Amino acid sequence: MENQEMYNVADAEQKYVETIKITFSRKLARPFTTKNGKEFVAISIPNEKAEDKSPWWEFALPIFMVHSDHYGSKSLWAEIQADGNTVLTRSMKPSSENGTWSKEEKTVDNKTLKSMVEAYKLKPKTQGAR
Repeated sequence: MENQEMYNVADAEQKYVETIKITFSRKLARPFTTKNGKEFVAISIPNEKAEDKSPWWEFALPIFMVHSDHYGSKSLWAEIQADGNTVLTRSMKPSSENGTWSKEEKTVDNKTLKSMVEAYKLKPKTQGAR
């Protein structure tokens, strides 16, 4: 009877967290180390329209969350929480010659982030491209 309490603690319900898998090119990922030694991967999001020349949005994930596709593909993937939010940043050029660079930030939900990162899937493929 004394061990019964231990089993009740072990049988506690585990919370199920719904996740989203995002896939992106290796060319868009840039590993970096913070000042306190933690390793992250910065992932750039290309602009949806080719005419848009503004800087690309970027977000960071811990390096252990980003995985390589081991089947010869040039892509990486990560699983993130479906109901979470992510902060996107981009550097903005100064308007004058001697101005300082600034950072623009916006917060998006992770489902919107997935559609932004995987927008390349919606573009029509060109013939003869390799």
